[in-house]
Amino acid sequence: MNQSNIHIDPRSSAKSEKDKLDLFGVSVDHLTHDFLDQVLLEGYTKDTKIYQIEDLSKLDKNGIIREKGKDTTCPIDGRQGAAYVHTLQGDEHVGPASIMLSYTWGYAIGKIIDVLNNYCTTNNLNPKKVYVWICCLCVNQHRVIEKKRKGEVVPFEEFESVFFKRVTSIGHILAMMAPWTKPEYLFRVWCIFELFTASQAKGCKVTIEMPSREREDFIDGVAK
Repeated sequence: MNQSNIHIDPRSSAKSEKDKLDLFGVSVDHLTHDFLDQVLLEGYTKDTKIYQIEDLSKLDKNGIIREKGKDTTCPIDGRQGAAYVHTLQGDEHVGPASIMLSYTWGYAIGKIIDVLNNYCTTNNLNPKKVYVWICCLCVNQHRVIEKKRKGEVVPFEEFESVFFKRVTSIGHILAMMAPWTKPEYLFRVWCIFELFTASQAKGCKVTIEMPSREREDFIDGVAK
């Protein structure tokens, strides 16, 4: 079994360190190159949706995300099977998240990466230093599968509490809207809840971003 490359500092309390690990994000550069390269290597394309890359209905067949962390010890609970983010090492790949991506698993990986790079370009940020908390990679999908096998349902109140803490800790939601004429985002109750929570949280910033083509179409539509 592999040990996670992220270690808890013995000088700090275990709880505080685990809280920090829960807020780690993947760099935009890692997603653009390393993660996308793996997706393409597995025979997928940039148009492949997240739920196709990691199909949680297949309890006994790992997708790219679960496969990455299957033999790694989770640094949060000490058990085998870690979140993708906790398998990474090096500042160019992983670090404390500065933004949380609010999106749907029905969006294509290529468009997600495009949106994140647009954000970096617009704000003159280095993609290697912008770490994004994205649920598919930062939630331990092995634990999600374990709950599904047991038929367990996490109470909404627990979801709400965990999410609110995460939103307020990161302090910046990046909401992905596509297609601009009828965003899939607005048809997902959980996405609307995320946006509402972020807008109500004191000091939390909300940014709405679109893929490049959608942004161009939006500008053309407004100009007509």
